[in-house]
Amino acid sequence: MKEIIEKMIKNKMKILIGIIVLICIILVFVFIYKIIDKKINDIDISNAIHGVVVYENVGFYRKPKETKWKYRRDFELGENVYIVDELKDDLNNEWYKIKAKNKVGYVLKDKVKYYEFNAEEEYVLMSDVSKFNIQFEHFKNTEEYEVFLLNSNINYVYIRAGGRGYGKEGKFYTDSKYQTFISACDYLGIPYGFYYIDEALNSEEIEEEVKFIENFINENATKNCVLPLAIDIESHDGVGRADDIWEDRSILVTELIEKFSSKNISTIIYSNASTANKYLYEINSKFWLAYYNLEKNIPNYWYTETEQEAVTNEQLMENMIGWQFTETGAGNEINYPVDVSLVNNKFFKQFLIEK
Repeated sequence: MKEIIEKMIKNKMKILIGIIVLICIILVFVFIYKIIDKKINDIDISNAIHGVVVYENVGFYRKPKETKWKYRRDFELGENVYIVDELKDDLNNEWYKIKAKNKVGYVLKDKVKYYEFNAEEEYVLMSDVSKFNIQFEHFKNTEEYEVFLLNSNINYVYIRAGGRGYGKEGKFYTDSKYQTFISACDYLGIPYGFYYIDEALNSEEIEEEVKFIENFINENATKNCVLPLAIDIESHDGVGRADDIWEDRSILVTELIEKFSSKNISTIIYSNASTANKYLYEINSKFWLAYYNLEKNIPNYWYTETEQEAVTNEQLMENMIGWQFTETGAGNEINYPVDVSLVNNKFFKQFLIEK
């Protein structure tokens, strides 16, 4: 009986030692795996391309292969990633090697996009945005706006800085969501500029506007803010402070432009085409004009080929560098209800070269 007990004890000891050895082996493997995983994920992204996932539920894998054994997780629409390399697998599928948060892995190339400046086309697309694009949920956040920019092939962006409000006091305001759009442009590297609403009634108020915008630019402009300031001059259905002084508006706007020029701030004018044709065309400025042709597609022609009255104004047309052709998107081509413009690429890209 004693021998049986001793044998059982020895067997238990062997089992216990075996378990301890197995645990040690597992711990060693876990330790080695963590070292290897840390080395894999500790990758330099200083020269990486900033990309965005443009579909829902995109697979993120440890290796460039769609397999559950190498699966990390799913990406959601709009997630930001850093593209560090690209390659093909044995089946000729194209992959990006990326870093997302603190993990490195692989994603199919057609699921991720990044901003590529279009230098060759004569006319390219431009987006202009304000807090209303968030308020009316055209975009819920920065990431969703990035998806729009990439999927819509937007080359430039204008962001509302603010302006002078309606009423006798004409208080200044800043757009509450401008940082959302700056963040998107900065992450993707898209050139942008600011626009603001002008409602100055006299020279004193012009000085106030120049100071307000100069301070705003100095405090908020980042390295991608290279486009000229756009001065928004339009009728506000009789409620605007300057809606009663259109006959004198061009004189005041000229003074405003000269004041900005003295501060080394380049400007363009944004306005409705009919308004510019009637009151503003003699101003020495480039014009970004709004005329909605109501077509549900991106025009493959320039504004001068429309039948709108302003196209007969040769002086205005010579200085026109942007055509805002929609405020509701462009059907299946741009299925967001947003402002989009067709712009003269040669004019705008000169500001990239200057910087």
